[in-house]
Amino acid sequence: MSTRGASAEDVSPAAGATVERVLPAPAGAGAGTDRRAARGEPAVRSSAGGVPAWLVLLFVIAFTANMLAGWTTRLTIDLMRGVSPFAMAVRTRDLAILPYWSPIAYVLATSTILVYLWPVIAYFRAGTPAPAPAVVQRRALAAPLAVATMGFIPWLIGIVLMPTITVIRDGTWSTDLLSQHVYSPLVNGFLASATTYLLLDWLFRTLVVPRVFPDGRLADAPAALVLGVRGRLLVFLVAIAFTPLFTMLGLLRAELMRLHAGSEDPARVITELATAGTLVFAVFVALGIFLTLVLAQTLTRPLACVADALRRVRGGDLDVRVRVDATDEVGLLENGVNALVETLQDRERILRTFGRIVEPAVRDRLLAGDVGLGGELRHATVVFCDLRGFTALAERTPPAEVVATLNEFFSLMTAWVRSCGGYVDKFIGDALLVIFGLLEEREDAGATGAAAAMRCALGMRERLADLNAARTAAGKAPLVVSVGVHAGEVLAGRIGAEDRHEYTVIGDTVNVAARLQQLCKESEHAVLVSETAYELASTGGVHCTVAQRDAVTLRGRREPVRVFAIA
Repeated sequence: MSTRGASAEDVSPAAGATVERVLPAPAGAGAGTDRRAARGEPAVRSSAGGVPAWLVLLFVIAFTANMLAGWTTRLTIDLMRGVSPFAMAVRTRDLAILPYWSPIAYVLATSTILVYLWPVIAYFRAGTPAPAPAVVQRRALAAPLAVATMGFIPWLIGIVLMPTITVIRDGTWSTDLLSQHVYSPLVNGFLASATTYLLLDWLFRTLVVPRVFPDGRLADAPAALVLGVRGRLLVFLVAIAFTPLFTMLGLLRAELMRLHAGSEDPARVITELATAGTLVFAVFVALGIFLTLVLAQTLTRPLACVADALRRVRGGDLDVRVRVDATDEVGLLENGVNALVETLQDRERILRTFGRIVEPAVRDRLLAGDVGLGGELRHATVVFCDLRGFTALAERTPPAEVVATLNEFFSLMTAWVRSCGGYVDKFIGDALLVIFGLLEEREDAGATGAAAAMRCALGMRERLADLNAARTAAGKAPLVVSVGVHAGEVLAGRIGAEDRHEYTVIGDTVNVAARLQQLCKESEHAVLVSETAYELASTGGVHCTVAQRDAVTLRGRREPVRVFAIA
């Protein structure tokens, strides 16, 4: 049993008036309904200003359970009542009092229940506007136990009232009256309250709690007195296991008393006992099956929903949500599943964002912890692509259009790079640094990476031609690129400070590719490739037409580099 303490405002008869004042306008009711529809839950509507359907069902359940309990009380009293003249006289008087006491008990219980539930009733009559006031949330959660307890109180009052009347009228009381004054009302009253509680628990989980908590955040609800899973199982166990055993024990004791008193024929006593035992067996088997199905609905259905949600999450569906309709252990599990899904959604969102800033392949290596601070020497082919004359273009173009042009150019080139098997290491102003073969572990990674880089460099010109055709048609200036390609060893790793760094490549190979790109602007060639990269690309199966071959001394290098201009 889990308890959550109720506050003093829960027992104030004037609470309903307070709720009427603090309830938001009914127009807000649509928000909760939209959220339920988004989660695929069935809408449970009650017209504003009418009597909520759940309230009608509540009283049907409570009245039916207590009327059946009253009938079984009379039956068990008849079977177990005392046989002394005093007990029989008291029984006759009790039967004369009951027609007056029963209406008083029903009116007392009904009035108390209505006062307690009035904030919830007023909330539903207003159209269930979100968010629900705290008192409505608290009483919606505690209502099943509270209503069942209020229904049990008249039985307890009767247990005190009847012996008191007997003592006042007759000046004495006898143990012969134990069955009709204490035992039968107590057992059957508890059975009625237990049945009422289990049915109302199912009713409120189905019709009330989802409307009061459309977002399912029951963990944030105000404290309320509720029974956990163990508490409900204990009530269920007492109702269908111990109660029939106590009833049979009472029957046996009553029949033994009749035999000892010698007022009954033994054969008749045995026959009555067998008939009563059969009746008790049939009643409690039927009641046990019924309550088992009701309790199973409050346990197996949520657990089945949780299991289904976990299967869908495992399959990659992160839009799943579990409806939370209780604050017990099952509710905590439902909240946990929803929190898990939210965490996975945040993780997926972070990965997507991270993948837009860092190449997904590099991202996965970083998250796997395969890259330490520093770096490692690896072989790669580097492509350096830059826009010619972009500074002058930016000077005479509005900033917003400059940004749009860069984004258009980079989007086109990045998609092409990825289709060729490389990745964009970084954007530098109006240039981009592209790497091929860095993350490959195959023996021929150098040749295949250089071949892919060569195809990528040649394809950049073709895609830029298509882009320029669209720009010219729109009255915009065409773009021109310079591309330098070189292959060799690079230092790849996390470069920067311990708390701020990036995964990148540095070294002479990167510098040579950048110098070749700069040399394109001076030589008017679009693509310049080093001899090393050209030969590796040829080994990888890519053969290009060379327009010019030169040995060039690049800035910052003492040894000349043989450079091929690709036609």
